[in-house]
Amino acid sequence: MRNVLWYLGFLSFLSMLYFVNGKWTFLCFLGFLPYFVTFWAQDERIEINVGRASRNAFLYIVASGAAGIVYISMTGDIEAFCWTFALLFTGAILICVFSFLYYDLGGR
Repeated sequence: MRNVLWYLGFLSFLSMLYFVNGKWTFLCFLGFLPYFVTFWAQDERIEINVGRASRNAFLYIVASGAAGIVYISMTGDIEAFCWTFALLFTGAILICVFSFLYYDLGGR
């Protein structure tokens, strides 16, 4: 599993699009840099905690994605799709990180 998570680190190279477009939102992809560290993780507890944290992020994406799609289809506001995607993306990363910290500090 740790090798699979290591590939998420390559998404950080999308932050280079900042230099092409000049939009600061591409710098948010730098949040994927810590995933390169998971390749060298040798602790089984870390793998279990990453699995739990990823489960929480997945549940967030399913629930929020469904709510976002319903909202966009009901209002017909196609510009809300950009904000929905950004909220799904950043929310999943934040939930995954904070869940991992919670589980790592002794939470069940």
